[in-house]
Amino acid sequence: MYHVFSFFEGKQHLTHFATEQDVADEFIALLSEARDFYLQDVIVNGKRYSRYVDDFINSHRYINCDNAVCKNCHEMNIHIVKGLLTDCAGLVKKFFTADTFTFEDCMRLKWKYDFYESSPGNPGADNPMRIPALSFGCNFSREQMEGIVACATAFHLFCVSTLCIEDMEALFSCREDFSIRVNNVRHVAVMFDALLENRLIEPYWQSVLDKGRFLVSKDGRSYVSASSLSTALSIARIKKTAVANGIRKAIAGLKE
Repeated sequence: MYHVFSFFEGKQHLTHFATEQDVADEFIALLSEARDFYLQDVIVNGKRYSRYVDDFINSHRYINCDNAVCKNCHEMNIHIVKGLLTDCAGLVKKFFTADTFTFEDCMRLKWKYDFYESSPGNPGADNPMRIPALSFGCNFSREQMEGIVACATAFHLFCVSTLCIEDMEALFSCREDFSIRVNNVRHVAVMFDALLENRLIEPYWQSVLDKGRFLVSKDGRSYVSASSLSTALSIARIKKTAVANGIRKAIAGLKE
């Protein structure tokens, strides 16, 4: 199966789909172009947001391909982009006005569209989407939070010059758009496992970290997934180290 491309405003758009990657590539191209139009039409020229949404969707409604599969793929992408622009306007504006708009940003918005529910009652362009309850099920005291910071600092769990209590409060409260770079995935996994062992968090912590994308790899190129955390923890349980034992001892002391 071949690929055909069309051009709109100097951008390249896939109009013949052979793989799932083709569908993802077109979605990213559409969302990136929606950002360009937003910055120009709304921010620079002052166009009403709702009019901008209508104009963008209508100007990207069709593709130059008669293949039914391709039309369906494009219609699905347009539907997702329209849903994001209308149901999640506040979050979209935050992403669109950031200094950069990356592949990870596109995928994060796509994830929110797939798993978030629209606010009930009066859906519209400026209604935020209701965020599902991402939570570790914890309720740390100030002293316990200070102990977690001390543990993370002592064992260099995160790539920050100075770890502060606000960083850990943001992490454990699942603050939207917060993330922190991990220095050693295995050691971080041990800390969360120790919190679970001491009944300070709930068992689904790996899923929460994955869905919230709160942990970033040491090289900063990707988010730490639930599978990576699970693998790291399995290795840590087999290969016990002084660092891991120190982390578990420090976390156990939080209950004293």
